[in-house]
Amino acid sequence: MGMIQKPFFRPALLCLTLVLPISAAAQAIGPGGPAGLLSGRPTMPVVSPEILETRDLITRQRWSEAAERIDGALAKRPRDPQWRFLQGVLLAEMGQRADAISVFESLTEDFPELAEPYNNLAALYVDQNELQKARLLLERAIMNRPEYALAHENLADVYTWLAIQSYQNADRARQPSPSIKLKLEHLQATPALRARRVLTNR
Repeated sequence: MGMIQKPFFRPALLCLTLVLPISAAAQAIGPGGPAGLLSGRPTMPVVSPEILETRDLITRQRWSEAAERIDGALAKRPRDPQWRFLQGVLLAEMGQRADAISVFESLTEDFPELAEPYNNLAALYVDQNELQKARLLLERAIMNRPEYALAHENLADVYTWLAIQSYQNADRARQPSPSIKLKLEHLQATPALRARRVLTNR
C-alpha cells in the first residue's frame, strides 16, 4: 500500500510518491500561492526567503536546525499558517505522524479556507490506511481550490486503492465474475501505484 505524495520529494521539490504520492514539494507554500490569489481563491501567502531556507533544511534532513527556525518564528507569530504548515511537514518527515496530524488538523480548524493542510492531512491518513477519511479531506481540498493539481492526483490514487479493495472483496465472494481478476490485475500493475509514494506540496 502506498502513501500519497509528500511535500519536498519529486525532482522539483506534498509529492503525501503514492504523503503524501505525499511526491515532491509543498504546493501549499509553492507557486500555487499567487495563482490562488489571482483567481480569488484563498491560498497560502507568498512564501518568504526564511520559509524557503527552512524548507531546504528539511529537505536535507537538518531537522534540528529547521525545528529551531520554526520554533523561533512561531514564538513571534504563533498563528502564522505558513510556519505552522512547515511545522507539520517537519513532524511528518521526522516520523512524528500523530503530532503532524494534530498540527494539520489545527490548521484546517483555524484556516478552513486553505486547501494544502487538507491534502497533507489526507496523505497522513493514507499512510494509516484510512482511505475514506483521506478521500473526504482531499475532496474538501479540491472544493477549496478546484485547480489544485496535487490534490486531484492524490484523490485519483485514493479512488484507485478503494477500487482495488472493492475488487479484492468481490474476488473473495462466492462465484466471482471472471472479469474481476482481470480488472484487479490491471489496477495492481499500474506503475504509479507500485511505487511507494510519500506526501508533499508543490
